[in-house]
Amino acid sequence: MKQLLSLLLIPAALMPAPAQDVSPELRSDISELISLRAADGLRSVSESLGKAFVPQVYREHFRATLLSGKPVDEPEKTDCPMAVGRAGSILKQFEPRDFDVQYVLSRMEEHLAAPPPEDEEKAMKERMKLYEKVAGAYRPVLRAREKAKEDEILRGNAGRAGVVTLDFGVQMEAEAGGDDIRSINRGTTETGVAFYTRTTRRMEWSDLPEAIRLLESKLPKARSWTFWVPAEAAAQVEEFKQKQEESEDNRRAELMQKLMGAHGGVGAVISSGKKKKTSHRRPQLPEEEPVMQKIKVWKDDPNTPVETLLDVVTDMI
Repeated sequence: MKQLLSLLLIPAALMPAPAQDVSPELRSDISELISLRAADGLRSVSESLGKAFVPQVYREHFRATLLSGKPVDEPEKTDCPMAVGRAGSILKQFEPRDFDVQYVLSRMEEHLAAPPPEDEEKAMKERMKLYEKVAGAYRPVLRAREKAKEDEILRGNAGRAGVVTLDFGVQMEAEAGGDDIRSINRGTTETGVAFYTRTTRRMEWSDLPEAIRLLESKLPKARSWTFWVPAEAAAQVEEFKQKQEESEDNRRAELMQKLMGAHGGVGAVISSGKKKKTSHRRPQLPEEEPVMQKIKVWKDDPNTPVETLLDVVTDMI
């Protein structure tokens, strides 16, 4: 009982942080890295504009955008596009909750007031070392957040009318129509949540993930098909194929046993001396950790075009 009470009394600061949270050390490192970039950005604009540069205007817009916590959609329409755009790029790379804005702003001024480093090469190496440290610690946090958002999307779809869940966890929503899935020639792929991209391009049946192609017999005729392919689907496909291969090996072994005779004889001796064939298939692991994909596919028809959204790329650190 005493041990339990002692655990409950551990200060929250000493408890391990959830996977989706940044540690105090990482928060500090992120803030320092952003302050360095912010100082570089202000110097760059000042050098390019010369006498036309108004530092106070830049600082006010940079500060206001960073404090807002949201990138401006059209920075070119603001009074200081360079400052707003620079702050927006920071907010696209780092979530506002993961750095200290006030520290960034004050530290930026310190960097600007400091004399140039005596050894620029050494300073650059230290900067790269900080970046690599932040990237190595921050990417797992973003991926954990992304996975939570992916699971939330899939759970929401599961209770939505019109969405069906197929094998390998693949979810599908079909638009009424009479086209065959193999006739597709266009598609939009949305990949990830935290590391987000959306691209529309020519897409054939063979371009679809294997998790979808293996479900061909279960896909209805339609005008368009939208699939949500979980990050785990590829691994489930590999497991399914391996089981199929093992089942086929066992079937062949049983057939050979019947042909050779089930009661002794030379054939049985030969058969008993053979080692059971083992599968050496290994999952084809991608270089990056897999993420959920949302894929919409259709066959182009000028008379009834399918609605698509603009391509988007959101780069995180």
